[in-house]
Amino acid sequence: MNKQGVLKRARKGIAGYLFILFPLALLLTFNIIPMLFGFGMSFTEWNGIQPAKFIGLDNYKKIFTNDSVFNTAFLNTIKFSITSVVGGITIAFILAILIDRITRFQAFFRVSYFLPVVTPMVVVALIWTLIYQDKGLLNYILSIVGLDSVGWLTDRKIAMYSVVVTSIWQGMGFSMIIFLAALQGIPNHLYEAAKMDGANFFQQVRHVTIPGLKNTFAFLAVYGTIGGFQVFDQIYVMTGGGPVNSTQTIVYWIYSNFKQLNLGYSSALSYVFFMILLIISIIQLKIFQKNNY
Repeated sequence: MNKQGVLKRARKGIAGYLFILFPLALLLTFNIIPMLFGFGMSFTEWNGIQPAKFIGLDNYKKIFTNDSVFNTAFLNTIKFSITSVVGGITIAFILAILIDRITRFQAFFRVSYFLPVVTPMVVVALIWTLIYQDKGLLNYILSIVGLDSVGWLTDRKIAMYSVVVTSIWQGMGFSMIIFLAALQGIPNHLYEAAKMDGANFFQQVRHVTIPGLKNTFAFLAVYGTIGGFQVFDQIYVMTGGGPVNSTQTIVYWIYSNFKQLNLGYSSALSYVFFMILLIISIIQLKIFQKNNY
């Protein structure tokens, strides 16, 4: 290779490095460095004003041995994730099956069910808060049929499920669209063969549709679980973690400590939360791989 060719190749290499330099600098500045700083901060007691005091593993010990709110928040987060994922996927699957079978106004139904997905969760939560109020729409309907009002967001036994319903309503359109797209990948000859064997609609769904969508179910389960563990907006708007911590979640508890300037403790909570998410994701992936999803 002559000298001119070497210089041309070197210029191309330099140009490539320059292209990745800016995004790499952004990644380091806004992701890697803050993560390392936060990890170091988790070993301190710091309010952001006075000098940080190194306390070793005390924050982590407190989380696992002396923080009853974290235990409650952890259980509530699991409850929210399981109910929202199972309920959301089930409803979305049923809607996808029904919409896929109709021939008229299919686009209308797709758009209608997908609209809540593109609506900010804060807006959705505010609307549902009005619906759940003591004199809101739901209690008005109950009064018409002669039933007593329900404290949808003030009864500790119901509040979390009220939030779950809001989350399912907002997110099921996304899962429905994923299911509709996946349904197109199931060969028609499988349904025709099932019909020839005398399978009715429900048997076709059980033996053809569900096995054909197993990868879609796996994806939505992992995606929904991670999203469920990160629930915050609807809790912040609708309940503030109450009543009596019945809707307290891990992310909201992290936020509460940060708001109270317990910066070192909130950092430790954040890294514990990260490890929980990582472990759950690995377990899910192992289960799905084992079952050839």
